[in-house]
Amino acid sequence: MKEESHGGITTTRKGYKDQLIHYYNVGIGKTSEIAGVVISKTLISTIEKRYKQLGGVLPIKQKDIDDKKGKGWKQIL
Repeated sequence: MKEESHGGITTTRKGYKDQLIHYYNVGIGKTSEIAGVVISKTLISTIEKRYKQLGGVLPIKQKDIDDKKGKGWKQIL
């Protein structure tokens, strides 16, 4: 049972990381393909906070961000 719980957290954390990478690449003030909202500093800050609560490490490596640059949200997943 613990493995499922841990796997769930890992999957959720990865989802937040992928979201952050997408938002970093798209940029503040642009509309997100994920939720159709305008990306703001507050949105990014909220997701970063939750990502850290789940054990994620910030800053995200620049290589991870660059590897996904120019890819749509569906290609990141």
